[in-house]
Amino acid sequence: VPTVPAVEPVPAVPVVPPIKFRERPAYTTDAQRLRRTPQIDGVLSDGEWDPFYAVSQGPVRGVVYCNWDDNFLYLAVKSDGAAGVLLDLDAGGDGWLRGADNLELVVGTTANGGVPSVAARLLDAANSKDTPSWNETAIDVKSIRFAEQMVNSTQVLELAIPRSTASLVLRPGATVGVRAEFLPPGPASAYVPTAPFEPHLLLDAQLVEAHLTSVPGINPRLTLSDYKCVPGQSLFATLELYNQTDSTANLKSILWAGQGNSANAVNTLREVNVKPALGGKRLKLGYKTVLPENLPVGSYVLTSAVELDNGKMIQTAAAFSVVEPVQVQMSTDPEPVAILGTTKLSVNVDVFSAVPNHFRGDIQLSELPATWEVDGSKRVLNIEHEDAHGVARFNVKLPSSTQPGNFQIEATVTFKGRQWKARTVVHVVRADAVPTPAPAAPAPAAVPTPIVPGTPAAPPASPAP
Repeated sequence: VPTVPAVEPVPAVPVVPPIKFRERPAYTTDAQRLRRTPQIDGVLSDGEWDPFYAVSQGPVRGVVYCNWDDNFLYLAVKSDGAAGVLLDLDAGGDGWLRGADNLELVVGTTANGGVPSVAARLLDAANSKDTPSWNETAIDVKSIRFAEQMVNSTQVLELAIPRSTASLVLRPGATVGVRAEFLPPGPASAYVPTAPFEPHLLLDAQLVEAHLTSVPGINPRLTLSDYKCVPGQSLFATLELYNQTDSTANLKSILWAGQGNSANAVNTLREVNVKPALGGKRLKLGYKTVLPENLPVGSYVLTSAVELDNGKMIQTAAAFSVVEPVQVQMSTDPEPVAILGTTKLSVNVDVFSAVPNHFRGDIQLSELPATWEVDGSKRVLNIEHEDAHGVARFNVKLPSSTQPGNFQIEATVTFKGRQWKARTVVHVVRADAVPTPAPAAPAPAAVPTPIVPGTPAAPPASPAP
């Protein structure tokens, strides 16, 4: 009897259950989504994001994050393994099968640090929710900023979806529907969308300027004087308590502090002599801190905790970003510049200032070819408003002997002892260069006249006199 070879067992292929879009995800969420500006770099820095909910079931588990500012809705997903990510977004927060504001975004996995594939489609149910349709070309995926990184067995995906995408409105008090699901590893094209008429139930994300935990009858509101700050800036905060009851609420203390990585960014202050919140009245409590001059660029959170005499707590938190005070760009005119005798060149140094109230700095051309002459190498630039531009212009003369080529020039901006540099390249050509004539084409060879049989030959040419 011949021996039958043993059959190797076939490894089981994990089966991913279909996503139950008709059921709202049963995850514990924090609906208040704080205004905050994270960096889209594939790294979840400490204190940079606020978690929305945790995915605790399924073959892949992880955490979904969500924040916003005036320009972007920020979403991030951290998973415990490689996985594709599906994001459903109801920009108007009015239900999936309503309007034309329902965005589905799929981000595939990548290998060896490549760029992941992205697919975006818009569900259009503006005319009727009974006849919706997927629009595969309505969203330009290039407008969405994203970064993905795999470190050991942890995958991080960060996205910034610009405002006005799918009618997305970003303002305090707005509600956006959000849902994130994990997919098997692979390209974005591997996911097959549901039928257009299939309802999707999402989770509500409420856009807020401050995260609030109140007590019955007292409505808190925390505002900052500036949400985009520079190092060394004074930051003010106002906590307003609206007592909607008829009884006076006695306040035991209020504690102002930085949360997490913000502990050293703001002053910790505890006040014990706090006015009571009278019934039917509003009480305003103020706070001031000076941000350190060496505070790194990033996102920070200021918290306030009010303890009532009955032991209850009112807690609030607001985020602010620290940005570079100055951004510098350079340009030249004309570009390229053609040399014909002594030639003039205009050098423009464009300064964007995030400094509150008023910027006054020195602008200097710090690097220039030795033979080029500049009409005053230093300018004083004043920018009257925060988040505004100013331009310093320099007139430069290039000698007639300047040869063609690329020349680097540099500008330095000095403000409060710090310096910012910008560089650009001037492309020089010669207007008086004599073009090399093209070689003359060879004369065509003479073609003999064919002689047809039966045709008399042409008479010989007469000799020249």
